[in-house]
Amino acid sequence: MNPLLGRENELSALSGHMNAVSRGSGGCVIVEGPFGIGRTRLLKAAALEGAERGLTVVAGRANGTDQPIPVHLLINFLRHVMSGETDFDDLLRPDRNPFWLVDRMGELVDHAARRRPLVIVLDDAQRVDDVGALVLQGLVQSLASSPVLWLLARRPVPTRSLAQHAIGWLADHAAVRLHPGALDEKAVAELCADVLGAGPDSSVLGWAARCDGNPWLVKQLFTSFIQAGQVVIVDGIASVVAGQLPEGLLAAVDRLLDEMPPAVRRLLVHGSRIGHPFTVEEAAASLGESAPGLASGVDDAVRVGLVRRDGEELAFTHGVIAEALRQAAFPEREPVATVSAPRSQPQSQPRSEAQPQPQPRSPGCAGEDLAARAMSALGDAFDEAPRTLARALRLLAAAGRGAEARRLADVALRLGIDAAAETCLVLELGQGLRDADRHDMSAELLRRTLARQDVCELDRAKLKGALADTARRVGGAPHALTAPWSARPTGSATGSPTALAPGREAGERPLWAWMVRALIAADQFDEATEVCATVRKESEKLGGDWPQCLWYGLRAELLAATGRLEEARAAAETALGLTDRSAAEDSVPARLVLARVTLHQGDLAAAGEQLRMTERLVTADAAADRTSLDWALAQFHAAGGRPAMTVQTLIDVEGQVRPDPLLFTEAPTAAATLVRLARRLGLDAEAEQAARFARRMSERNPTVLALTAGAEHADGVLRDDPVALDRAMELYRLAARPLAEGCAREDAAREEESRGNKIRTVRLLESAMDLYLACGAQRDVAGVQKELRRLGVHNVRALGTERATSGWESLTGAELRVVRAIVDGRTNREAASVLFLSPHTVDSHLRRVFSKLDINSRVELTKHFLAHEPFPPALAAPQQRGFAG
Repeated sequence: MNPLLGRENELSALSGHMNAVSRGSGGCVIVEGPFGIGRTRLLKAAALEGAERGLTVVAGRANGTDQPIPVHLLINFLRHVMSGETDFDDLLRPDRNPFWLVDRMGELVDHAARRRPLVIVLDDAQRVDDVGALVLQGLVQSLASSPVLWLLARRPVPTRSLAQHAIGWLADHAAVRLHPGALDEKAVAELCADVLGAGPDSSVLGWAARCDGNPWLVKQLFTSFIQAGQVVIVDGIASVVAGQLPEGLLAAVDRLLDEMPPAVRRLLVHGSRIGHPFTVEEAAASLGESAPGLASGVDDAVRVGLVRRDGEELAFTHGVIAEALRQAAFPEREPVATVSAPRSQPQSQPRSEAQPQPQPRSPGCAGEDLAARAMSALGDAFDEAPRTLARALRLLAAAGRGAEARRLADVALRLGIDAAAETCLVLELGQGLRDADRHDMSAELLRRTLARQDVCELDRAKLKGALADTARRVGGAPHALTAPWSARPTGSATGSPTALAPGREAGERPLWAWMVRALIAADQFDEATEVCATVRKESEKLGGDWPQCLWYGLRAELLAATGRLEEARAAAETALGLTDRSAAEDSVPARLVLARVTLHQGDLAAAGEQLRMTERLVTADAAADRTSLDWALAQFHAAGGRPAMTVQTLIDVEGQVRPDPLLFTEAPTAAATLVRLARRLGLDAEAEQAARFARRMSERNPTVLALTAGAEHADGVLRDDPVALDRAMELYRLAARPLAEGCAREDAAREEESRGNKIRTVRLLESAMDLYLACGAQRDVAGVQKELRRLGVHNVRALGTERATSGWESLTGAELRVVRAIVDGRTNREAASVLFLSPHTVDSHLRRVFSKLDINSRVELTKHFLAHEPFPPALAAPQQRGFAG
């Protein structure tokens, strides 16, 4: 079992319980502690040790929505080990008496455990429902003499429910309690080194001290610093070059507070504004509440470890959380009753004068309201907000979603932007509408802006030129120039209704969702992140139900587009845990992301299950969802070795199946994938058409790097053009799409191999593997490793292999590639060119290599290389020209 930093005592205690159950004794251990202290990691470590000992391990997590979790967890186990021996469906009948169920389940589990000792792991036990908790309590008691070890983890919660009384009884009378505490300074320093990959200096330890020994906070803090580019490593020592907390940490704290009761969040937000240890009375006065009414929020905050009580004063347990709350100016969540109370009724609690009263809103306008707030936030965060929005809306219109783009434009124009910003927005969107043959919409936009008196003469000339172009395209038809502007279009390009009726129509998405999708497709990831954050905060401030499932699904889309697959998977799984609170179709984006991510991670069964569920949810009206589903199905067929189905799912010239333009905007590698597979099948017409569609979308959106990359990629595969493939790689890199870049590098490697250039083939494949490794795309990594071994490349490490810290075996794949280039006689600059790296990166790699090998010269490096590589370097090979890109 891999030791956890600073948890030697807890791991030793758990190991002792493993010894006992191996000898036939039962028991129950409850791991308790505040947020982020590492309860889940301890359970995972114990489960791994149990599996290594040959015990049967059954693990699950309570989520507060399932049926009694211990019952389902154990029945799934029993189905596996006792197939055909009993009717398990009979146990799941909802009318079953819990006490009878305990007796029957106890008999079955005892029978199975006598064959092989059993370890049952249940995380988040504080979320078990009442029936589940009663069953759990009964099973622990009835199986006390059986070789069954129960490992439970829970966050401290008040014993207000029957479930918590039952779990509390177990903790007091039938279990051993483990209370992992804060990490000491030594463990914190080791954790910092583990996260940063280098020794911590005083700046790192200073930031870590503000986390007060909480491992979750330490990891979140330094991971966020890394993502923000605020960590510098020199000679194996890491420094933080930042004066304030990174955005990633602020977002993590925001998510943490979302898990707390609203009263806790409001207490902490207002407590941070007081700026020193505060009393309940001070916080209550700031909130406009009575001190007794706030007492439960205080108790909950103390119980979960966010604040500590010293007499009558309260203080934040972790300085970094107080600092995050002050820096981000988090909004406090209003109680739903206060937000939704009719304005004609007096509020039961006094309100601050600075706090706006909720305005009555007509059904259906909430989506536009949120879109407007998100646009305003874009303006606050980005100086070029109108141009940013214009590029995304032009892309959306050119992809055939003119109605949605126009509605978003109408929201933007109602915000009262200045004439220059409106002109920029209208010219861009108008061009996209004309490209999609929506000339009437384009003309309406142009005429509306021309009517402004404050438009400068240069902009007025541009608008008139665009209006003339519109008239030419429709043959001078006057109706295109005289149609009145309306707040809502009467129809959409997809044929689905666009007017927002009260509630939501099947397949309809709120405007902010289209805004997020357009920004992602336009490579504007920071802007999409800002919109997501604003939508979430504003929705929570407004109160009531909002489509959290859809929000998490779109957040997962954003993470997946940037190659953060594990985070995307977590967001998608969070979305699916919220399906009971949203419309069924809101889970479609999350399911599709989960299908694509699990494909990249090599789990075809999980991907297939999500796709089957999605097919049942996507209706005929949901054209955009249908397009995304078709692409996910095509990828699934390709992974399953069915290239013909992959192509025919999306494009079929003879059958007149044409791809939706939205596909090539949201999946820039789709065209190249289709071209590659179509050529393999001899479907030349389909290959030509896919490349042509990609080029058309690129020409319609010339400022979107991913679309230009997609067009170059498709042309490179179609024409066997290495120059086009080089351009595609560079453009994907600039667009920050690592998975797409890796795909282009694989195609470039195939082209180089066909030309007999083995050295460049290997280097392209190795650089693709680096990208896939960074993204966590295990299946893609395995595919590249297979190709490298076929080419005779040695030292291809398997994914997840442990690596030494010094000596030849400690060198990473990226470092080995630099070594090969240097030993091959190249200068650092020449090595940078052929390895697609910057000279600075090559210098950094060499410094680390010299340090790991404890050498000082290239001569010594060559000696090490010859001693460890199975073949001598390609010194006799002809020098290859450097390729920038």
